[in-house]
Amino acid sequence: MSHAASSGASASRGALLGGAAVALIALLAALALVFTNATGITRVAAESRTQQLAESALGASAAARNALGQALILTAAEPDSTILAAWVEEARLVLADLKARVDAVSAHTGSTEVGAAMATALAKAEETLAAIEAGDPVSAGETAVNEATPAFEVLTAALVVIRDDAARAIAAASLEAGSVATASRFMVALFMPSLALIVGLLLLRRRRRAEQMSAELERERSLNRSKDQLLANLSHELRTPLTGIYTSALTIDELGGSDPEIGRELNGLIIDQSADLTRMVEDLLASAQADAGRLTFSPVPTPVRHEIEGVIREFSRLPTKMVVNGIEAEVMADPGRLRQLLRNLLSNAVRHGGPRIAVDGTIAGDWYVLEVRDDGPGVPDDVCERLFERFVHQGDRPLTVGSVGLGLAICRVLAEGMGGSIAYRRESGYTVFSVLLPLARIAAPQAAA
Repeated sequence: MSHAASSGASASRGALLGGAAVALIALLAALALVFTNATGITRVAAESRTQQLAESALGASAAARNALGQALILTAAEPDSTILAAWVEEARLVLADLKARVDAVSAHTGSTEVGAAMATALAKAEETLAAIEAGDPVSAGETAVNEATPAFEVLTAALVVIRDDAARAIAAASLEAGSVATASRFMVALFMPSLALIVGLLLLRRRRRAEQMSAELERERSLNRSKDQLLANLSHELRTPLTGIYTSALTIDELGGSDPEIGRELNGLIIDQSADLTRMVEDLLASAQADAGRLTFSPVPTPVRHEIEGVIREFSRLPTKMVVNGIEAEVMADPGRLRQLLRNLLSNAVRHGGPRIAVDGTIAGDWYVLEVRDDGPGVPDDVCERLFERFVHQGDRPLTVGSVGLGLAICRVLAEGMGGSIAYRRESGYTVFSVLLPLARIAAPQAAA
């Protein structure tokens, strides 16, 4: 009996030790798989970060090239020196942003090639801007085409290599992670049911991080596409008034004073096209300043009807007639920004609205309600919700022709910057853009004559 008991006890201990050994092996195997999976997640996260940084730097490189091109276009148009200096400064800010993003790529990857390519590109870009500041558009153009552009192409190629290498590494790590995940599920199902929740949480975290990285990459790509569309629109929209101005000036020069009537018509065309060009440059500068957090406002009590009538006089050469209805009052606003907002709304109404345009003003509580109405077809339903976003287009055409897809977005920035708001609605066959501005003082309203 003692021998049998001893044998039974030994068998029990052996079974217990065997079970413990199996459990230990299973635990070690599970831990090894978890460690491998965690390592794969870390590698995917690192390579995703590399890919994101490279995409961001590529976008900054495209923006820098666009900024140089825009500065060259403005130089050819011979703008006011203050405007040109402001645009050159904005170009330098874009180049500084490019340097910061490429430095981030170099620090993350340890690449020296991309840093060297960036230094060359920035040097050539600075030479181009220096030539623009010196009033030498020919030298600036030659430097941009022959030196700056090839340097940026080298930088772009280096960033593309880093981005594509990261993408391949992510794909390989994802494949490996998939195999590890399969083995983990097998181990968990057979030996470690208690670890199912932990493994599931790890996989869920990995999926969420991958989704976040994918969403960030898609936002970068969307921004790059928007910038590309902006450049295309900018080239087209600036070329139109510049061509009109240049052609009219040549014709006036050839005619001399032989035909005063034609001379007056051509001079009027130059004035109209210059006004369009001025509005586009103002929108570009305001957009760049808003992005850099440097768009400033100086609100003062402003007679709103006086500003409305002043802006409408700028459109007096057009066949479209505009009517001002409403109440005179003072609003707290920056007069220059208020005029820019009105120009954009009236330009939009002239180009897209019907023959009847009205500017109405009423008082509602502590607010002045400024409304621009026209009897045009209105805004398509599919873009109403995105109407005040930048780069919103209808097909290949900006919603605000004669701008670069920024006009209505700038209107929102200006309205909110002056403490108000802007909204769109369709009412009784009319397109209505409604702007709320804070009153400077509450006064007894007087109806306009």
